Amino acid sequence: MSVSTKSVNPGSISPRQLLDDLEQRWALTQAELTRLRAENAELKQQLAQFHASTSDAAEVDVPEDVTESVTQNKAESVPTSSPPVDVSASEESNPEPPAPHALLTQWYQRYPKAFFKGHTQPLKVGIHQDLAEREPWSGKLIRRALANYVNLPRYIKSVREGAVRIDLDGNEAGVVDSEAARHAAEKRAQQASASPNERPQAPKGANPHAKTPKPTKKAPTNPQKKAEKTPSGADAPQKQLSLEDKLLGLQKKFQSR
Repeated sequence: MSVSTKSVNPGSISPRQLLDDLEQRWALTQAELTRLRAENAELKQQLAQFHASTSDAAEVDVPEDVTESVTQNKAESVPTSSPPVDVSASEESNPEPPAPHALLTQWYQRYPKAFFKGHTQPLKVGIHQDLAEREPWSGKLIRRALANYVNLPRYIKSVREGAVRIDLDGNEAGVVDSEAARHAAEKRAQQASASPNERPQAPKGANPHAKTPKPTKKAPTNPQKKAEKTPSGADAPQKQLSLEDKLLGLQKKFQSR
C-alpha cells in the first residue's frame, strides 16, 4: 500500500493541521511495514517446508534400473576425450601386404596339406573364398598369389578328369570334371608351344652334371697353301670342255691352216 502525499502549502494551513497530517502519514507507514514483515515471515516458512520436502524425496529408494538408466544418460551426455592412438599397435594390426610370390611361399608352410612343391593335387573349386576367410589380405592379392600356383606346369598336369580335389586342410572336395580337364589340356599345349626347345638328353649312364665339351675351332684356311696343294699341269685332271669351247677350238684350227 502506497502512502498518498498531497502538496501542502504551508501558508494556507495552521501548525495544528500540519502535525495531524504528519501523524497520519506515520501511522500509514507503520502499517505498511508491519504487513511487509508478515509477508517475509510467511515466505521464510514456505521456503523451509520446500527444503524439508526435497530432503525427504532424496531419502526415498530409487529402483536399480532407473538409477542405471540415469547414470548411462549422464555418461552419454558428458563428452569424453578420445584416447591417444598407438601408432605401433595400428601398424601391427595393418602390416604391409607381401608380394604375391612371397604370399604363396607362406602358404606352402601354412597349408602344407593343400599347397605342394612336389607332387601336386587339384584344389577345391572356390578355394579363394576359403583363403579370404582365413587371410587378412585383399581378395585381389589372394587371387594373384593363387594364380601363381595354379598356372604352374606341374599343377596343370595334375588337373585331369576324375582327379580328386582337396581343400585347405587336405580333405576331399569334389573331382575334376571334363570341362576343367579340357581347359587344363589346352593350357598344357600352350605352355609346350611357348617353351624353348629342350636340351638333348644325355645317354644313359652319363653324368648329368658333367660339362658339355666345347667344339674346337678349326684353323682358318690359307687359300695360298690350298693352291699349292692343288695339282697342276699334267698331274691335274683335265677340265671338261663345254660345247662352245669345242666350237671355238675347231674355228681356230681352220683359221690357222
